[in-house]
Amino acid sequence: MSTSTTLEQSRVLSIQSHVVSGYVGNRAATFPLQTLGYDVDVINTVQFSNHTGYGYVNGHKTTPEQLTSIFEGLITNGLVSHARILTGYVPGAEALEVVAKHIRKMKEANPDVTYVLDPVMGDMGTGLYVSKEVVPIYKNMLSLATVITPNQFEVELLSGIVINSLPSLHTALHQLHTANSLPHVAFSSIPLPISLVSTLSLPPPPASYTRLLPDPLPQWYDAVGSGAPEDEVLVCFASSWENDRMDTWAFALPTIRGYFSGVGDLFSAMVLAHFNNPESVSDLPPLPHAVSKALLAVQQILLRTHLYSLSRTEASGTATPRPLHHPSDRPTLDSVIPSDTELDAMKPLNPNDPKRKAKRMRLRELRVIPERALIQDGGEGWPGKRLDWQNVLET
Repeated sequence: MSTSTTLEQSRVLSIQSHVVSGYVGNRAATFPLQTLGYDVDVINTVQFSNHTGYGYVNGHKTTPEQLTSIFEGLITNGLVSHARILTGYVPGAEALEVVAKHIRKMKEANPDVTYVLDPVMGDMGTGLYVSKEVVPIYKNMLSLATVITPNQFEVELLSGIVINSLPSLHTALHQLHTANSLPHVAFSSIPLPISLVSTLSLPPPPASYTRLLPDPLPQWYDAVGSGAPEDEVLVCFASSWENDRMDTWAFALPTIRGYFSGVGDLFSAMVLAHFNNPESVSDLPPLPHAVSKALLAVQQILLRTHLYSLSRTEASGTATPRPLHHPSDRPTLDSVIPSDTELDAMKPLNPNDPKRKAKRMRLRELRVIPERALIQDGGEGWPGKRLDWQNVLET
């Protein structure tokens, strides 16, 4: 693949997990990208029945040999003219090496390829959920990426810096940019104290989000404006390196309690969709614009999924509709509000019945199909603010 191929601007190659039921990995990315007009080719790194949050999962991983064979088929037939590449969950070091090798070849043949790398490795509190051997491979892949979309655990792992303050965040982002010639970092979210975030004067959620909320407004929708100083709020950072300086934007996000899978996968796909997209015009620089548009779509779909799950209750194995504005009465042990993390932690009445938990998890699958209009609409984006690092670091 040494000769250059004319890139097809609407074609995306998405390399990540696949589930038969649910919306994570390629299932969370493909339809939203297609909705926005992209022609998406997928390579599935695993084929599972459902995501692991269900507690019981079956299926198989795609072997390194199978991945190699798939890439060779695409190359032989001249089918690697993708202008955009997205990678997510790859379960093992050998498989990741194969993916890295072929992305490197594609980038060498066409340096203008936009590559969004989601270095899926683990999470705070959970730790690594992939082989530790993938960590150095991901570090080597950073120089290939146009944008990376890590969470806090992955930022700390890749930068080697523990983030416990805004100065340490600055150091971690600076390290990622300069040590790897990495142009853009979309740091998906990190919980920070409201007392700290309030000093940044970040804007509240947009009207296109608040109009979806029930009345009266829940306190969590604007944690910065209504929470206690010691409470935490999620913040997303979009950081770019250009002309030997770091340009960083921050976005304050609502905190919806509960277990939802695929949120990061959808976020990465939406960042890819809107980054340097000539049809997605904005006065913002390319990365904060893409992140702003991605956050609005993700937060709206997450909210609608949350409200949908609250509108249904499991009783005697049957999901029964409830109004979205039903009073917040406490459920009985056999009537589970799906987004209640305390009830999630309870032992099921029948631990031998995995279907019980599966019914709750099913209600929390991201509603990318029913809420596709939110993806198509795009809206004005989630409001953010450019950080004055000199002022932030001196405060």
